[in-house]
Amino acid sequence: MAGIDLTPEQLRLKEIVEECLNILKADIRERKIPYEEITKIFDRMAEAGHKLHMSLKEQDQEPVHHRYMIQNRGMSSDDSNFYRHIHPSEDLLAFIQNVHANDDPTDQTIGHEFEFNVYTRRWGNYDHYKITRIESGWHLSHLSYTGDCKKDVSPILYESFRHDSINYPESLPGYFEWLWDQAQEEGLSHDAVQQSLNELAEWVSLCEKGSPSGIFGGYK
Repeated sequence: MAGIDLTPEQLRLKEIVEECLNILKADIRERKIPYEEITKIFDRMAEAGHKLHMSLKEQDQEPVHHRYMIQNRGMSSDDSNFYRHIHPSEDLLAFIQNVHANDDPTDQTIGHEFEFNVYTRRWGNYDHYKITRIESGWHLSHLSYTGDCKKDVSPILYESFRHDSINYPESLPGYFEWLWDQAQEEGLSHDAVQQSLNELAEWVSLCEKGSPSGIFGGYK
């Protein structure tokens, strides 16, 4: 493991963070320390963590944090309040121990093209969509319905569905966005993304095949 050799001052700050973490984590179970004292401990940990972070940054060893950690905290890692929380402080210590501890998985599928095949009652067979994962979302290609889309594949996919009167699950856009994010955050392989898209396509097809018929045949 590639760790960082700390200066005496950096080591002192690290020990403060460790001490505060030990107290805070123990109190999660015991709940004996008054709120005012807990607040002071968080303040002390945040101050030490911030100073340590900035000191490492100045020597071109800025601590790396997981993408989700930055998102969850809602601030940059060099914000003075970033370490006023147990998890980022734990990750700071992990980074010092191993500079690769908080590395995010590599996004493997930007630019990859996938298939998305859905059944349509209108034609009685499957429509074949080509969908490519791009930096901003997806690129969709199906006949005249072609172009860049958001992570939820709006607006083009749903314009195509409406044109062919395809019924689809209301939550489908959210599932597409979730898949895009997971592909980035977890470094999903091409096959894993394709399998997930197959599941979504089958979900749409089942919804379409299950559409009411009979008297409803002329509705949509």
